[in-house]
This record gives sequence, structure tokens and C-alpha cells, in this order.
Amino acid sequence: MIAAAPTANAAGNHLGPFPLGERVTARNAAILLLASFSTIGLVTFLSFSNPYLFQLLGVPEERQGALAGLLVSLQEGIQILIGGFLGAWSDRVGRRPVFVAGMLLLALGFVIYPLAPSEGWLIVFRGFYAVGSTAATVMLSTCIAEYIAERSRGRWMGVVGVCNALGVVTMATSLSRLPLALTEGGMSERAALLASFWIFGAAVLGLAALMQWGLQAPGPARPARRSLLAETLEGLAIARHNRSIAVSYLTAFASRGDLVIMTTFISLWVVQAGVAAGLTPSAATARAGMVFGIAQGVALLWSLVMGILLDKLPRLTAMRIGFGLSVAGYATLGLVDDPLGAGMIPAAMAAGIGEASAIVCSGVLIGQEAPRDKRGVVIGVFGLAGSVGMICLTSLGGLLFDRFAGGAPFLMMAVVNGLAFGALLTLGARSHSAGTGSPGRSAS
Repeated sequence: MIAAAPTANAAGNHLGPFPLGERVTARNAAILLLASFSTIGLVTFLSFSNPYLFQLLGVPEERQGALAGLLVSLQEGIQILIGGFLGAWSDRVGRRPVFVAGMLLLALGFVIYPLAPSEGWLIVFRGFYAVGSTAATVMLSTCIAEYIAERSRGRWMGVVGVCNALGVVTMATSLSRLPLALTEGGMSERAALLASFWIFGAAVLGLAALMQWGLQAPGPARPARRSLLAETLEGLAIARHNRSIAVSYLTAFASRGDLVIMTTFISLWVVQAGVAAGLTPSAATARAGMVFGIAQGVALLWSLVMGILLDKLPRLTAMRIGFGLSVAGYATLGLVDDPLGAGMIPAAMAAGIGEASAIVCSGVLIGQEAPRDKRGVVIGVFGLAGSVGMICLTSLGGLLFDRFAGGAPFLMMAVVNGLAFGALLTLGARSHSAGTGSPGRSAS
């Protein structure tokens, strides 16, 4: 059973201009925004730093792409398997205990992950880390939805999105340079990697303590949820009768993997090229952080522009523009010859615009098309489609990276986003001719 949307707080609590949900205080909401900024950045760091760890483990370059894709797919698969259980558990015991427990497991994962002595143990430790990551990210999404009054949800989600993006940019531009700073201070490459992970593990412990103090205390138990299978089947049935929702699931498949593909394969591509050019792994990782940080900084700014376009232009027209930019951006990055050359920065900026365009457009499409009485079910399947996309695209991207070239995963994303673009074109023509479907009417 889907819980009702949170109502305005009876006590009239606000965080700045935002009226908060029932029993939510300003302290609860402020700590949640801090968690949104910190958690996403720290979770992203682990995938971003994999190439550094691969170099120290001596993983052959021709296997690194497949291994990177496998690790991401493993984490997302675990999230699909246990996400529903963790949500149901939090309905009984409260969000905060599950959130804090996830952060504690996350901290332990940061401690043990760089200790992996082989590829096999790296996979095992990533699975352990994924349990904590799933608990933390599922509870983060749940609390974000519950902490705000309905009338301010749009603005609140905008602020949350900025916090997430700033966390990723901070990771790319600052945290990724920590190993290099430690090696320049006299540490070995191995010691610098261990110290970096353990520093972040300590930071996660501190964040867990802050969340225990600042997040909303558990309240009355919530109604039990239906099974993931039942909700998925209902969401697919709705899509059979609503082409716009079916297309939104395709856009989720395409766009959800965008950030992961960018994180995983920009880092791997630049680090491999840097080490081959004579850089140390820490210096190559810092270089990858610069490239990725520029891409994400552009993505953050372009998200605002894309949002304005979606409000000012006919909605479907803006979505077509967004996915067209995504195709062009990924194709530009995929065709770069030298990831250390001058052409890499503008290509990464173009891909950042494409990434932001696809993510914002897919979110707007599902938000406008999901029926009010079935919103939870439809958005749940939308998220599941995105998770399946992450698993498929990171796995295939890793194989393409190893088999062909570092730009191959980005060319793959250009093709996948091109399919979503084509679906939007078809949707507009069919919706307009049939006289149904809000996107089609927007374009007419």
C-alpha cells in the first residue's frame, strides 16, 4: 500500500521558504540536505576511484572495463533485490534507524574495500558495500519525499538536486585529489589510497552520528507495502494503455545510467591514458577528477537552463531538444582520440550538457504523465527501468571499453539516447494524430 503524501506540519515548521511535512522540524530538513550533499558525493567516489585501485592491484588493462561494469552492475542488482525489503523494514522501525545502519555499513565498506587483495575479493567487498549504499540511498530518497509539504515539492526537489550535484562536483574537484596530496606529502601510492578511503570512512561515521541526532525520530508504523513484483506488473499494465508512460520508462532506461557511465568510464579512460603517459595513479586520478568535475559543473548549470526550456517551450519540443543534445554530447565525447588532449575538456562539457538534459527531461516526463492515484506504482517502475538500464549499460559499456576503445561506452550512450529521442518523435506524431496524450498536445 502506498503511503499518502505528507501533509503540512501542524506546528507550521519551515526551513526557510519551505513548509515541512508532518512532524518534521527545520533541524530534520537541514540535516537531510547535508546528507543529500554528502552521501551522493561519497558514494560516487568509490566508483570513480576504481581505476586507481585497479592499477595497484595489477588488473590487466584489457579486463578493467569489464570489471568496472561488473562492480557497478553488482551494486545496482543488490539494490533491486533488497531495496523493497529495506523500505518495508523502515515502515516498521522508522527511516532513521535504517538510514543510520546503512551509513555504518557504508563506513565499514570504505575501510575494507581498498584492502581487497584480488579481483575476487574486490567483488565480494563491493557487494558488502552495496548493502550499506542501498540502505542509505533508499532512505535518502524516502526522507526527501516525506520531509516536505506537497505545495512546495517542486522547489524542494530543485534544492535537493543542487545539493546532489554539488556533492558530485565536490568529489570530482576536491576529494579525488586527496590521494595525490598524500603522495606529494611523502606517502606511497598504496598508503595514500588506504588513507583516503579510511578518511572518508571516518567522515561517514561522523555523518551517521549527525543523522542520528538530527533526523526525524521514528513515528507510528506505516501500512505494509505490496510486493515489488505486484507493483511492477501494475506499472507495466498502465504503460500498455499510456504511450507516454511507456516512453518515460525508456527514457529512464537511457538516462539513469548517464551519471554512472560518466563516473565509471571517464575515470577509467583518463587514468589508463595518464598511467600510459607516465603519470602516477594518484596524479592520473586527479586529472580524471578535473575532467569529470568540469563535466558535472556544466551539467549542474545546464540543469537550470533545461528546466527553463521545459517551462517556456512546448513540453514535447523541449524534451526532443534535450535528448537531441544528449545524443550530440555523448557522440562528441565518444569520438575524442586523446583523453589527455585539449579536445577532451569541451567534449566532456558537451557530454555534461547531454547528461543533464536527459536526466531532467525524463524526470519531467514521468512527473507529468504518472496518474495521481497510481503515482507511486508508476514512479516505482520508472526507477526499476532506470536500474535495469544501469545494469545493462554499465556491463555492456565495460565490454565495449575493453574490446574497442575508451570512447566506446559514450558512443553506446549516444545510440541509446537516440532511441529515446526517436520514441519521443513517434510519441508526438501518434499522440497528435490521436488527439490524446499531454506531450502531444503540448507540441501542437
